[in-house]
Amino acid sequence: MDNRGVRYYASLALVAGGLLALGLLVSCGGGSSSTGGGSSMSGTVTTNLSDPPTCSVNQGGSFVHAWVTITKVTAHINADAQSTDSGWVTLVDLTSAPKQIDLLNLASTTCVLTQLGSTTGLPPGNYQQIRLFLLDNSSTGPAPSPNNCPTGFNCVTVANGPAVELNLSSEAQTGIKIPPGQISGGGINIMAGQAADINIDFNTCASIVMQGNGGARLKPTLHAGEVSVNGNAISGTVVDSVSKQPIAGAIVFAEQPSNGVDRVMMSTVTDSGGNFIFCPLPAGNYDFVVAAMVGNVTYNATVTFQVPLGTALTGNNAILLVAETGGSTGPGTITGQITTTTGTAATAADVTLLALQSATPSGGSAIPVTVPAFAGSTAFPLTTAAGTCPANTDCANYTLLVPASNPSVGTFASGGTTYAAPAAPPIPYSIEGDATTTTSTPTSDCNPSSVTINMDNASHPLAVTAGGSVTAATVAFTACQ
Repeated sequence: MDNRGVRYYASLALVAGGLLALGLLVSCGGGSSSTGGGSSMSGTVTTNLSDPPTCSVNQGGSFVHAWVTITKVTAHINADAQSTDSGWVTLVDLTSAPKQIDLLNLASTTCVLTQLGSTTGLPPGNYQQIRLFLLDNSSTGPAPSPNNCPTGFNCVTVANGPAVELNLSSEAQTGIKIPPGQISGGGINIMAGQAADINIDFNTCASIVMQGNGGARLKPTLHAGEVSVNGNAISGTVVDSVSKQPIAGAIVFAEQPSNGVDRVMMSTVTDSGGNFIFCPLPAGNYDFVVAAMVGNVTYNATVTFQVPLGTALTGNNAILLVAETGGSTGPGTITGQITTTTGTAATAADVTLLALQSATPSGGSAIPVTVPAFAGSTAFPLTTAAGTCPANTDCANYTLLVPASNPSVGTFASGGTTYAAPAAPPIPYSIEGDATTTTSTPTSDCNPSSVTINMDNASHPLAVTAGGSVTAATVAFTACQ
């Protein structure tokens, strides 16, 4: 795979669900974090459970895995609130679809609430309690899928031995309580518009008690003063530019420039409330490119440049999408062919295509940004093969359904981002193709391995119209392996 960017899936609109408004990281190894998005009046919080994995078999301990099944995580602004009191804010509710995490596997526990699908944000306030709810091993209700425990839903795997059911105390069903005495500063203070997370030191190793009968018991051990706020995520809400109503199913790309092109670092789709979250994100500012096709309404791309970590793109900073208007609506369609050759003979390659439009940040120079392609587009990578191809080539045909207007562009400002209206037609596009080998471990293929075209098959600039179709010039790769 081309190391300059991630592979772009034109069928990304088919991906169900959005990233969360909130993330939970349960880690054994000093973990980092995760974050969330919320309403225009909400801040966001991410829960990070971390501790050194001294009981992990990788650290000379006896445990390989420690699976627990989470059903709900809640928070409250009152230090004395009981589990039955009102005022609890649900950070994630998985009672209808519980999910497991491995407390001894950092890779599988990064941003757990984000992975679990939470779409709630934490309203501003100084929260005094957090409660974690686990699924009872004898529950006959919804179960996690997959379930990594041979019996029950919580278990530990001992080195060179079978998985042992992890018995729970009653506290796991009423909510493992993290009170203010165990929250640094006496609470979690979340400001409006803040995308933040918290770290909680959950001493997993000390919390697993092996019993004389060969069983195991979870006795949660939480340390005081180990909660800290950090902002390594960006969340937001996508709304219609006119009605200001949320847009579900919008495709959201978080991009950074590489080799002169804004390339996708992470991607997601918005939930039913128009919310999304990326968690965690590496250091740096990000450019967001968002588009949507909802029913018979096509929303054209909006580009928001230079969004810093810790930002909640909500309220005055919500991302505004402009609907295609006029007598002919709908996406534009780009069709074309990809060919691959050694130069003298046909040969196959895996090819990924990026649809690019030009956008200019405030005070900067124009840069091509990667634009989402809608459902009905070809899925990439696409493998070329023998067929109705030019001589001595393998080939593949593709279709891209893309926004049929120029993008609306703004540069992030903390007081509210202003977006310029899309420029009038024509609506030019470029297509970048990136070739990799068809081996199990893909590497860059062909010389050059990246080909960009901006002309149609009649040698005119490649441009789309709403509801129209254009055939692009061939994306031709030579000197392929």
